[in-house]
Amino acid sequence: MKLTILGASGAFPAPGTATSGYLLEIDGHHVLIDCGSGVLSRLQEHIRLDQLEAIILTHLHSDHTSDIGVLKYAMDLGRKFGQPIGKIPLWSPATPQPLVIALESPDNFEQQTLKDDQSFDLFGATIRCFATEHPFETYGLRIEKDGKVLATTSDTIPCTNLAPLLRKADLALMDAGSLERLRAPVMVHLTAAECGQIAADSQVHRLLLIHLLPFFDPEESLAEARRHFPAAEIAHPGQTYAI
Repeated sequence: MKLTILGASGAFPAPGTATSGYLLEIDGHHVLIDCGSGVLSRLQEHIRLDQLEAIILTHLHSDHTSDIGVLKYAMDLGRKFGQPIGKIPLWSPATPQPLVIALESPDNFEQQTLKDDQSFDLFGATIRCFATEHPFETYGLRIEKDGKVLATTSDTIPCTNLAPLLRKADLALMDAGSLERLRAPVMVHLTAAECGQIAADSQVHRLLLIHLLPFFDPEESLAEARRHFPAAEIAHPGQTYAI
């Protein structure tokens, strides 16, 4: 497996980049995990749209889904101008229902539902879903193939599902959407320090920090995570990681 970072900004894209979007290659098959603002443009730097074979949306906040509507236009226009894109299976949570309905596009997508502790096979990999704690129904993904594991928390705060989700993952993408100096009574994202500590406790091999708010200095997030996980890295858009 290979993972390419298309965008890893939280809430809105930093200049020249995109919000959440990750291109997973499984034995030559291409899967898009999340499709936030700017992701469709970055995706085409790596594959043609007719090479996209599956989409998984971890939750339906707009910084993870906003380019889905643009992708619909591209698919509709592809048929009109003789560059058809086949119907793509699309997995998403079942709620919020109005946003699930908004995804409907029978000519373009075969919609399927994510559930907690669900497993399904995709191009020879096993994908297991773990519900995380976030204002919207959200799922972390543990993707296993040939003894290798990619795990992504999506958006979350500390919760019991993170341990089995991340356990000994070869590559772990973790939501570093906050910092310890910004701690509040109610949190909706992990701090970078929490990412480092949880990654260390889970014995992950490689940690990438994602969902960094563009207002943050990435070096501050990195330093905070490295106090607990010295090898932590920032996920760099355009970078491909072998798993």
